[in-house]
Amino acid sequence: MSNTSKNPRSRTVITPSGGIVRGKFPSRKAARMIHHEGLLELEACFLFEMSPHVISYREQPFKLQYADDARLRSYTPDFELTLDTGDTVLVEIKPAAILARPENRQKYDQIASHMQRNGQRFRILTDEFIRIEPRLSNLRRAYRDLAVHRPSYERLRSLLPHLAVLQSPSIHEVNTILRPYGVSAFDLLASGDLTCDLAQPLSLSTPVSINAESDHEWVRISEAL
Repeated sequence: MSNTSKNPRSRTVITPSGGIVRGKFPSRKAARMIHHEGLLELEACFLFEMSPHVISYREQPFKLQYADDARLRSYTPDFELTLDTGDTVLVEIKPAAILARPENRQKYDQIASHMQRNGQRFRILTDEFIRIEPRLSNLRRAYRDLAVHRPSYERLRSLLPHLAVLQSPSIHEVNTILRPYGVSAFDLLASGDLTCDLAQPLSLSTPVSINAESDHEWVRISEAL
């Protein structure tokens, strides 16, 4: 993509302003603190962390320029995701009500057209998708109970045979078997090796299934991802 500058963070926030809650999120996938601007970006991080499709992600990855009629304007994506396919996706986080304003709709249509011309995948995630409940609360709960250090894919796969003795296991039953190995059912959910119904409130009695087909549809980042 042209006119990009790959810095750790392309837009540095110095002081809070405008009532936006700014903070840092402890990302296991990035192995560092991720800066977020607003609660919606924070909530999106739980989607990224728990989606098996997302291998890594970073905030404000670079600045680019796009055409607005005869003018060039600058734009910094909120996040760049690296997927398990090797593809990258640039993501904008925006409340649906703000996105619906005509001037913003035009702006992001122009940005999307720029991305398409340059062969770069681009998605806009709104509060209407990120804040689906009880999914968001479930992802928060699951992330809270992940192992502090992210287990390797190979290690998690090696533990699946230990679950073969279970019939329609619950999260509690899986945790009981995996506890000696320092991992939990939530680690296997995050890797996509287990699945559960996120449309129901998550608890220790929630049933889980072994995902033999490596189908990661259970956590969707967007309708297209």
